[in-house]
Amino acid sequence: MIEAIRLEARRLSWREGWAHEWALDEGQRKWVSDLRDLPPMSWAAWKVSRQRGKTYAALQWTTQDMGLATFSGVYLAQTQGNAAAIVQGFLRQLEATLPPEWDVRLVDGILRFASGSELGVFGTDNDQFRRRRGNAVKRVLLDEAAFYADLPAVEQVYVPQLQTTGGVGLYLSSPPLSPAHPFNDRCRSARAANRYVHDTFWSNPRIDHEAVIRGECDRRGLTREQLLASTEWRREFEAEDVTEEERAVVPAWTEEAAAALVGDWQLPAHFDAYEGHDGGITGDPHASLFAVHDPANNCLIVTDELELRSAVTTFKAWSDKVKALEKERFGTDRWEGTLLGAKEFIDSLREVPEFLVGNLTTNAPRQPYLRVGDPSQNICRDMTVDYGLVVLPTPKHEKAMVMDLVNQLIRDRRLKVHSRCVRLREQLVTTLWDLQRRRFDRNPKDHGDLIDCLGYLVRNVRWHRDSRPKHVDTAELHKRRVMGLDQKAGWNFPKRAR
Repeated sequence: MIEAIRLEARRLSWREGWAHEWALDEGQRKWVSDLRDLPPMSWAAWKVSRQRGKTYAALQWTTQDMGLATFSGVYLAQTQGNAAAIVQGFLRQLEATLPPEWDVRLVDGILRFASGSELGVFGTDNDQFRRRRGNAVKRVLLDEAAFYADLPAVEQVYVPQLQTTGGVGLYLSSPPLSPAHPFNDRCRSARAANRYVHDTFWSNPRIDHEAVIRGECDRRGLTREQLLASTEWRREFEAEDVTEEERAVVPAWTEEAAAALVGDWQLPAHFDAYEGHDGGITGDPHASLFAVHDPANNCLIVTDELELRSAVTTFKAWSDKVKALEKERFGTDRWEGTLLGAKEFIDSLREVPEFLVGNLTTNAPRQPYLRVGDPSQNICRDMTVDYGLVVLPTPKHEKAMVMDLVNQLIRDRRLKVHSRCVRLREQLVTTLWDLQRRRFDRNPKDHGDLIDCLGYLVRNVRWHRDSRPKHVDTAELHKRRVMGLDQKAGWNFPKRAR
């Protein structure tokens, strides 16, 4: 009898619009209350950890509204199968409490209401989300938005629809694998407009937190301390913006490392300058890094970066900018197609490319010592032959091994970055390996192009070369002569007159 009364009371709560009072916890009720104040055509963002109930709260809010008013909406997850399973699980959890006359059911990927309201349930895989293009939707829920391969493409479908209907949208997700994902940009915008929620697993009053921790420790074979310190835990359960260390290309670039290695570094008194160039393809930028080897400290200082839109920047314009920066930074004033470091570089090649023949000589400008570039995009040939800027093709094998060397240089504090290299510093944090650890993952901003340039530099720096001028310690030479060591050393000094 009591159970029947409770059930009827809950059905009544849906009809009267206060089901959230029992269906949601205090924190979730606050999130939903703020959503009800959203102005037309606006978006909110929830960066909330796993096991906190963000999806459940968003679906409860939408189900409540669709039962009381007739309109269309969309719920998106990363895949079609995942989206359907999530909505079906939510429905099973609450369907007994829903008013029977609402007749809510999931049919052919649509959550249908007897009133005529519909919530399309789609994934971003196989362009499923485009099935709702052109429909007048008033509610869009982008679940797992931080893991969409192309969030802007999804937005191109649904943002215009909300603008014509006066509807509202919600991004909701745990943090992305890389802070470069555009979901984080949407969160920053939402925070500025006071439409942002950040919450963690610890706030959920309905779960046994320690049981979850024990389960994760068993699953991953970690101690409690190791688990709580891992980037996966911090990102998924603490909702922190951290790069997933198992996929990070440069995990050594921590906040502590950046604090020690980023600065307004001055050029050392003696150095060899190096450049790495990577041509943009399929929309990637033309990228260049400029660095100097400091022999006194045996470290590499990255002094400058170039990142130019490949769609509107010709190789000539790119080459001109490289020359201008060389002149400003290193005092280079001639480019006859010569390189001081060419002989040693050529000695390491099996075969000298045809376009380099006649362009290399040791009678070269002092700086840069060496320019290298990606050999697969014809930039070396075009810059050398057409624009008089000799760029030698660098080997590219064993990419992971080279990145390991970059990480080791950072740990040893032997790779410094000038503060003006903003994009390089960003990519040091955001660049991820693909699942096979062969290439860098593409994100909407870049493809780790400046990290590629950094790899070219590190691969080709002549760490053994000391560019400082040789000097003679006359006191030491006199001592050796008096001790009769000059002949052993191969030094022939005139005999002192007696």
